[in-house]
Amino acid sequence: MDKTTKQFRKRNAILAYLRQTKSHPSAEMVFNHLKPEIPDLSLGTVYRNLGKLCDEGIIREVPVTKGAARYERMQM
Repeated sequence: MDKTTKQFRKRNAILAYLRQTKSHPSAEMVFNHLKPEIPDLSLGTVYRNLGKLCDEGIIREVPVTKGAARYERMQM
């Protein structure tokens, strides 16, 4: 599997998780959920992909007063 395919696989897994969850997970929660099925996933990769997905308007960061940022998918 080439590098680009791996990157899209990870990004798609992150997006799929955000689409199916009813909560507003942090990057660390996303990482902990996906790590067992994607052993080479890093927390940095999760943060980078969440940032890209936010920039593209696919997901959004949920404002929080304390703690880590939380994320949700945009309503379609």
